[in-house]
Amino acid sequence: MWFKNASFLRLPEGFQLDVTGLEEAVAARGLRSPGPLELETRGFVSPFARDDAALTLSSSGAVLLALGHEGRLLPSSVVKDAVAERAREHEAKTGRKPGKRLRNEFKEAALAELLPRAFVRKSRTPYFLDSESGLMVVDSSSDKQLESCASELREALGSFAVRPLSANASLPFLMSQWLQTGELPEGFELGDECELKDPSDSASSVRCRRHDLSAEEVREHVRCGKQVSQLGLVYEQRIGFVLDAKLKLRKIKFLDLVQESLDQGADQDPDQLLAASFALMSLELRRLLARLRVVLEFVD
Repeated sequence: MWFKNASFLRLPEGFQLDVTGLEEAVAARGLRSPGPLELETRGFVSPFARDDAALTLSSSGAVLLALGHEGRLLPSSVVKDAVAERAREHEAKTGRKPGKRLRNEFKEAALAELLPRAFVRKSRTPYFLDSESGLMVVDSSSDKQLESCASELREALGSFAVRPLSANASLPFLMSQWLQTGELPEGFELGDECELKDPSDSASSVRCRRHDLSAEEVREHVRCGKQVSQLGLVYEQRIGFVLDAKLKLRKIKFLDLVQESLDQGADQDPDQLLAASFALMSLELRRLLARLRVVLEFVD
């Protein structure tokens, strides 16, 4: 249970966790498999990855959930080819090309034939609600996935007025300063990757990976007018991550100081291990976010 990415939404003002009520609410919207003519379904699954396990896991003011997704793999090109075949057959029989209405009917017929035979791909996205930081933290860098998690929870609770997390500080400007000067806020140090973009030409970018970011050739890009859009950072030798201009954390790594504090013996019960790792991870992310709140001047 270690998030690799983190996207954020602000929880409603005064949000209070009712774990029992939350468990009941999400249970009513559990994931089901898509019907023969459904392209996809979403619903809650257990973070323990077992059908018979609880749908929530709580620890010190944070509650872990997981959004499940089942989608049929039906490429649009396959549907397009099936529609084209029906159109050719129609033209051969009638001597006329089908109009828009008829082509739509062909598409519906193709979907009805192909969908039940399509493979189903399953995925899950873990996320947690943290009453102390007032944030919803999703293990994804995708805006679409972030909204899907919020939307499904909104459906379960009836009301869930989240809003985007934002900062007063200009992240590209601030990260560019850190990279150029090497002077970072207390507790932070440079990682080994970054991305720089030209503000006047979005297609012009430079990416550095596994590179010494204090090297002059890297800083020269900033002096030439490029701005940092992603910057690798390490916080207190405990968490490594890439901060991007949209206030997302990518490529999160919980370093040895964190990992060594968790007992991961071979005889460890998987449920207990997940609970312990979530407790540790949520606390570490909470500490990091509290520091970023000050450094980046989060908007309340």
